[in-house]
Amino acid sequence: MNASITEAGPFERLLTFTLAAADIEAAKTKAAQRLSREINIKGFRPGKAPRPIVEATVGAAKLRSEAIEELLPAKVGEVLVESDLRPAVAPAVEDLRDVLDGVEVHVRVTLWPSLDDLPDYEGRKVEIPSPELSDDELLGQITRLREQYASLETVERVAALGDYAAIDIVAEHNGLPVEDANAKDLLYEVGSGEFIQGIDEQLVGKAAGDTFVFGGPLPEGFGKKAGLPVSFTVAVTEVKKKVLADLDDEWVAENTEFETVAELTARLAEQLREIKRRSVSAAFQDRAFETLVNEVQVEIPRALLRAEMDEILHRFGHRLGERGVKIEDYFRVTGLTDEEFVGDLERQADRTLRGQFLLEAVVRREGLRVDDEEVAAAVDQVAARSDDVEHTRRMLREPERELALRSDILRGKALAAITAKAEPVDADGNPVDLTVPAAGETSAPTFEIEEAELDS
Repeated sequence: MNASITEAGPFERLLTFTLAAADIEAAKTKAAQRLSREINIKGFRPGKAPRPIVEATVGAAKLRSEAIEELLPAKVGEVLVESDLRPAVAPAVEDLRDVLDGVEVHVRVTLWPSLDDLPDYEGRKVEIPSPELSDDELLGQITRLREQYASLETVERVAALGDYAAIDIVAEHNGLPVEDANAKDLLYEVGSGEFIQGIDEQLVGKAAGDTFVFGGPLPEGFGKKAGLPVSFTVAVTEVKKKVLADLDDEWVAENTEFETVAELTARLAEQLREIKRRSVSAAFQDRAFETLVNEVQVEIPRALLRAEMDEILHRFGHRLGERGVKIEDYFRVTGLTDEEFVGDLERQADRTLRGQFLLEAVVRREGLRVDDEEVAAAVDQVAARSDDVEHTRRMLREPERELALRSDILRGKALAAITAKAEPVDADGNPVDLTVPAAGETSAPTFEIEEAELDS
């Protein structure tokens, strides 16, 4: 098939070819058969009406249009193969024009961008926070450990952040009680931000016997009712403060596996140093990647950007659905406008695509490959975490899923290459050692510690 190709952008091509009149005429028969199954034609069973009857029913123009629709997918596919073009998203028909012997078709093809000018990542200096454990971090972890064993003591004063308030709460919508949204003798930590939006600010300064009313949305824990605007009436019945036990050898011996404060502190410090170093190492990898993504210079085709936005929106909608939250409730609770939401989607899609282009360019530059043994190991690793190991393994071995898995492994290798060639430095530009003790060099962790608790 003869087709012309013109450049419509850095990664877009405009294909122009002709559908012959004879081919359109032949396609009318197939189009008529399909239409006869979709519409009711008096006197004929579905799919049995002859072409002249169908044409008389729907009109000659409609039948011709349907015949062109029948031809286009296969013809576009032929042109793409002949032109050696691999579209990143579905090609879009932009124009159809009647010509002397058929119909001239104009199709826009969006290609997957590739980076010719890859940002230099060899020896790139990346500033990171200090991986060293501070005295405040160690003290903070010891305090959190003591808080796990703290007692509560009733006080005759107003509530402050960190106190516990015993409250009765009633929620109403349009003057009517909201089912399952009332509570009695609820003990709530003031300032935890784990209950109703706005309640912490209201509780500060309130004492036992105080009652207050405020409005807000029901939190996510209320399923399909989440986000419903209600009026909360809260009665404070008691205020309690947290009382920490003295940190001494007696308390340590009674509540931990250690005998002295010194032993406890030494073990905590050892564990925290390892956790912080690993956390900062992960931050180093993220920052090394982000600095490169920010320097990626590429014009992303609009069709590709829209496709990625649609994918992000689909995943977001699925997550909301799993939590029983409607999109309109999400907008009401967050206060986002449509324009702000779309703008955020576009920024996410832009960053995601630039990151993919970057990693693919690194794969090509480094000559990275994935062998069958690596794929098998990855399949076993993922399958081992599932409830049905064999089913998961078979699923991951399906051609499309295995290809996606290979791509993930390649991108992981590219990210590792970027990190390995970057140099971590502190705020003054001095090199930072991020060596992490190998497995087995430290004893097994004794305490549950959240990495977010450390400054990183």
